[in-house]
Amino acid sequence: MDNRISILRAIACLMVVVLHIATNLLGTYDQNWMAGNVYDSFTRACVPIFIMISGATLLSRHEPLSVYFRKRALRIIPPLLFWSLFYLAWRSYCGEHIGNWLLAILKGPTMYHLWYFYALIGMYLFIPVLRIFFMGSSKQEQLWFIWMWLAVCSIIPSVQILLDYRYSIGHFLDEIDPVRIYDLSYYSGLAGYLVLGAYAIRTPSTTKNGLLLFIAGTAATIALRMGCAYYGKSSDFFSDNYSLSLIAAGYGLFIAITSMQPGKPPSKLLIALGECSLGIYGLHVFIIQFILKHGITLTMINPWIMIPLLSSVVFLLTFGIVYLLRLVKPLRQVI
Repeated sequence: MDNRISILRAIACLMVVVLHIATNLLGTYDQNWMAGNVYDSFTRACVPIFIMISGATLLSRHEPLSVYFRKRALRIIPPLLFWSLFYLAWRSYCGEHIGNWLLAILKGPTMYHLWYFYALIGMYLFIPVLRIFFMGSSKQEQLWFIWMWLAVCSIIPSVQILLDYRYSIGHFLDEIDPVRIYDLSYYSGLAGYLVLGAYAIRTPSTTKNGLLLFIAGTAATIALRMGCAYYGKSSDFFSDNYSLSLIAAGYGLFIAITSMQPGKPPSKLLIALGECSLGIYGLHVFIIQFILKHGITLTMINPWIMIPLLSSVVFLLTFGIVYLLRLVKPLRQVI
């Protein structure tokens, strides 16, 4: 794999750290809220980028089903169990009563960011079917799927939400919801990002266009959330992975990097970051909580400075710890 995917993976790793730090300022609409909103909006496309990378690297790969499932199971099940137990132990140490640990893991994520590990299982189970569609379909058919996915997951819900905010007609819109009436749910879910990533990496574009789309999507997210906060409306959907502005930002950054010249193979640093990416994703929330628990706050200095400063510290510290732990060979299966 050339260095473009490695660069994307490294950027997404850094973005997820910034995101989970910046979001701490969004609970209260005060003088620090805008800093949290801007940094949060600029980095919220991190998970979509991770999923598009999976689509770009997995949907056109030929391999026996048994080989595929063995690789994917070893990729996700051990880390899921390890980090679930790790955060149950951390929560228990912090004084929370957990109850049955096995039941807690079966019920879902034991820490908020671990939802991605559970979502990966569903995507990995669906990829063999999606792979057949992608490799056997034309560009036109792939575009049809992507546009239907956009309509069902993003465009229709966005229109409904904005109309309800303006005219308070949510009940009426529910009655004429085309997704429900025509059962368009076949085009829903994170799998759309898999197809989008696989399509994007095979479709010529330019870095300039990608960056413009990323900036436009991010600016739209910032503006929509500002408007929602000002009028006292919920901005949850516009922070969601299916927000049209967030999809645009993620797609834009993805094509901005993949449109670059392939260049040389990834450097040792990029390879190390790629190998540590799942471990960084698992550990970074603990590092953030540990630091904030011991007196460091995002407002101790100007938050516009503190967020990138703390993000850099957390990212480098997390990368360093994961890298060192992975020097112990048995730990590479879980970290």
